[in-house]
Amino acid sequence: MKVSRPVRLIHCSSNTNLDGESGEDIDIDETQDAFTVIPDVPDPYDKVYSNIPEETYLLNTVADCDYCKAKKFQYEPPGFCCRNGQIDLAPFETPSQLRRLWECADADARHFRDNIRFFNGHFSFTSLYCCLDSMTTNMDCGIYTFRAHGMMYHNLRSFGREVGAEHKHLELYFYDDDPSLEHRYRKCRQEQLEKDKAVIKQLVEILKGNPYSEHLRSMGHVDNIEDYHIALNLDQTLNQKLYNVPITSEVAAVWIEGSERRGQFSNSVMLHGKDRSSHGIRSYHGCYDALSYPLFFPKGELGWHANIPKSNVSMDEVDAYRDQHRRSDANNDDTG
Repeated sequence: MKVSRPVRLIHCSSNTNLDGESGEDIDIDETQDAFTVIPDVPDPYDKVYSNIPEETYLLNTVADCDYCKAKKFQYEPPGFCCRNGQIDLAPFETPSQLRRLWECADADARHFRDNIRFFNGHFSFTSLYCCLDSMTTNMDCGIYTFRAHGMMYHNLRSFGREVGAEHKHLELYFYDDDPSLEHRYRKCRQEQLEKDKAVIKQLVEILKGNPYSEHLRSMGHVDNIEDYHIALNLDQTLNQKLYNVPITSEVAAVWIEGSERRGQFSNSVMLHGKDRSSHGIRSYHGCYDALSYPLFFPKGELGWHANIPKSNVSMDEVDAYRDQHRRSDANNDDTG
């Protein structure tokens, strides 16, 4: 295959000044194709095109895992799903309304999945932080580039009032008992306003069963919010071989200034109503996943943590176990 290059058609008369000089009449045949084949320039994609297979290759069907019954793919390494039976975690029980949004072909469900990053960011209790490379991020031309130095992490921000500042992240939960939901609808994108509102209304109802949401919604009914403190427990430990959902008293505590209950949690983040300080949530905290990705952990279920009941289990191994498709899962209707 040869590269075709566009030819610019120019007609110059004796009255035309080119580089300060008058030129003779130059006639170009305008009937020729605007794209002329240049035989000496090879197409760099020839090698790719020449190796396109004529038939579709299908992986062979292989047996499910003998230990956890996860569906396996051909060439998948042994032990990938559960380390040959050493990891045994209970499956999550996704609320039926949320499961419909994940799986259904309805218009609102498709909109939810197509915009999952927007909706998870809208309901996340945390905010994403990183050290941006300003030279590439703020370029005035070229392809937009998001380049970060070092690690990316999530922060929780205290809920002190700022003049003119809008509510963000966990503060939005304070007012979810308001049936108008205007505090959330203001965050919708104008070009998709009605679709966003329809999904947000459903997600608010779904997440009312979240233990963090239960605590935070109580803050919307107090007048002197600057006198309140919220302590979030970082060291939850639950038996994950059974399906355990953290109860409200295990994830957080709320009190008014002067009635502190110090020592309720051995390791916690303290949020205040008098400032806007930021507090880091690390990936080794059990609440990291639940606070950062509430649409994947709608009931505040724990992610990986240092006290998970099996020594030397990595975060990747826990995530791999969770990602597998099993016929026995409570959320899985697939019997084929």
